[in-house]
Amino acid sequence: MSAAPPEHDDDDALSWGDADDATHVDAAHNPVAVRERVGRDTDAPETSGALIGFGVFGGLYLLYTVAWLLTASTAYVAGVDAVLTGFVEVLRFLSIVAPALWFAVVLWVARSRRTRTRLLWMLLGAVVLFPWPFLMTRSFG
Repeated sequence: MSAAPPEHDDDDALSWGDADDATHVDAAHNPVAVRERVGRDTDAPETSGALIGFGVFGGLYLLYTVAWLLTASTAYVAGVDAVLTGFVEVLRFLSIVAPALWFAVVLWVARSRRTRTRLLWMLLGAVVLFPWPFLMTRSFG
């Protein structure tokens, strides 16, 4: 004859061990320690790589400012009313100071952020503020 199947407790399938066992770990009683993300220490000096990166972007933004200045000084609006001329002058001024303003604002607003974040904002500004009118109106041949 065949032997009777062993008695099984269906709840054993849902158990991960004996709670009295010394190696048993219960997640409800042992919370995982989560490392808090700390902000950048604003008093700490910048690394040399960060200083080089900010210097490169500072030089690039200076070149952008000169390019926008040269482009804006050659563009003019004639035969329109005074209000439109005023708007053009304001936009001309903003186009000239935008690269320098972007550089200063990123350094000031994001001073407590990580260096990588600030350099990514600098890269975004370099793409957005690229002086296309200067490039397109000059002949290099």
